Amino acid sequence: MIKSRRGGFSLLEILLALAILGGAMAMLSQIAETGTSAAREARDLSVARLMCQSKLSETLLDVASGISPQTVLTTPLASFDSGSMTSFNYSLEVQPGQMDGLLILRITVVAESPNGGPPLATYSLTRWIVDPTLGLEAAEAEAEALKALESEEAAL
Repeated sequence: MIKSRRGGFSLLEILLALAILGGAMAMLSQIAETGTSAAREARDLSVARLMCQSKLSETLLDVASGISPQTVLTTPLASFDSGSMTSFNYSLEVQPGQMDGLLILRITVVAESPNGGPPLATYSLTRWIVDPTLGLEAAEAEAEALKALESEEAAL
């Protein structure tokens, strides 16, 4: 009668399997951390873009109502997301354009890192506008009034 010998796993095989499992778990956690970081960066960039568009719209509305734009240094900006731990700052740079009568508006929104490191995201928009201090609207109104006066005289 031959006894069957039942073999099990050796200690070396178990340690090798645990080492492979540990390495795989470390790689998966690194991938998950990278994905989370990329998602956070994309969220901050998206919020910065929305804030930048909003500030540009506010500035253009002010210009349309006759208020000349002024340079604004870095100023804190409230986030749209109340649960966000990221702080945002914006700045408005007003420069004369390459042609007379034009202004260049550049609005930049920066998502600041909570630990004081480099910014998490930066978004900037640039728009060229007619300088409201030139009074071109008044000149256009004068030209239209002159045309209307000439057409009245021609009708008589």
